[in-house]
Amino acid sequence: MTVSERDREQFRRIGAAKAESHREALAAHLALTLEERLARSWDLYRRFRDPNSPAREDDPTPLYDRARALGLYRS
Repeated sequence: MTVSERDREQFRRIGAAKAESHREALAAHLALTLEERLARSWDLYRRFRDPNSPAREDDPTPLYDRARALGLYRS
């Protein structure tokens, strides 16, 4: 199956739109304070972790404990 120039152009437009949306999301993320980023990250971890899985080596709790101790994050 050959790909037409019209198809290629359509995918270029989709790629450009996705690239722009990623730039906007990154700018919004970087505009947040460190505390806001940590709060969002912790919330995502709690929402999407598997409660039935055993303790994991990559448990982020020590990171957040350290951030709290440094005054960078309040939960």
